[in-house]
Amino acid sequence: MMLIDPQNKLLQTQIMDLIMKKDPRIVVAKDYNYSCTKLQYKEDGKLFLSFTCFNFNEIFSIAGNYMIEKYYKDYTKEAVDEGFHLTFSFDAQSAKEEPKIPKNATEAEKAELQELKLQIRAENQKLFEKVTKDFSQIRRNFYAAAFEQAFDQINKGEASSPFKYQSRENEVVYAIPDKDALNIFYEISFSDNVDRTLANLIITEIIDAKKNVKMAPPISRSNYQSSILKSAFPEVSNIKVDPNSQLITMTLFKAQHFSKNIEQLSTFLQGFRQYLHYHIHASKTYLHSRIIKRISQFQRSLQLCQFEPEVEKKTEDLFTSSGVKA
Repeated sequence: MMLIDPQNKLLQTQIMDLIMKKDPRIVVAKDYNYSCTKLQYKEDGKLFLSFTCFNFNEIFSIAGNYMIEKYYKDYTKEAVDEGFHLTFSFDAQSAKEEPKIPKNATEAEKAELQELKLQIRAENQKLFEKVTKDFSQIRRNFYAAAFEQAFDQINKGEASSPFKYQSRENEVVYAIPDKDALNIFYEISFSDNVDRTLANLIITEIIDAKKNVKMAPPISRSNYQSSILKSAFPEVSNIKVDPNSQLITMTLFKAQHFSKNIEQLSTFLQGFRQYLHYHIHASKTYLHSRIIKRISQFQRSLQLCQFEPEVEKKTEDLFTSSGVKA
């Protein structure tokens, strides 16, 4: 998917559809970075959610238990489905059953039961919406958990360890906590020349934009010789610099950036690379549309043109025209 919304729109629509219609079928949604989510509603009334990604073990070792405790403690952790790394289930039958209104009920009883019915329906709707949100944004929750755990530990004054994970084939994210800050290094690589050029322009705009933003975090280009990075991860000294890649660093401070609302900030951090990817393709689409528009205008101009017929010009002998006789 090219969407950068934390919720997977396909899963969002299908989850509610499966629960309400009690439809025993399977829905599989593949996302970028080789991640995949599977939904399965079974006849016993349980909705199963399975998730996998190429760097699952690496990230789960950092904050997997934190993610489960924060987002999925109300669900049952099931035996892992084949081909996946994590499986949860929700019992749709746990929703309250709406009371039936007897035919011989009085008007007062009917009004009371109708009010109770609407109340139960609202509670069930709220429950289903929570399940829809939790299940449809499992990818966001999984990748954001590492940042949220670091923010929580810094806010509580607890020791937080540096961590890194491979975000893409040739890219790594490094996070180095401090007493009241979190330093993040993004390794970004584009093999395509156009993508790389547009990425440089977007990153330059992001760096320059902080001049007009109040309390903007420091963002800049960096390299593997950074003292902060080398002290936390000495192995970066041996990395061969790829001409197609660059290192972006940002520093987030507790007082200014993550004392509150760490979820929104973590959503941006986990999707920063996809944010670039999205806007690169949006820029290319815009440029292509402009080119097509110009070509169309040119073709329309050609169709309206009236070409003059070519007139054959006669060339006279120079000596004959001058009247010179031999």
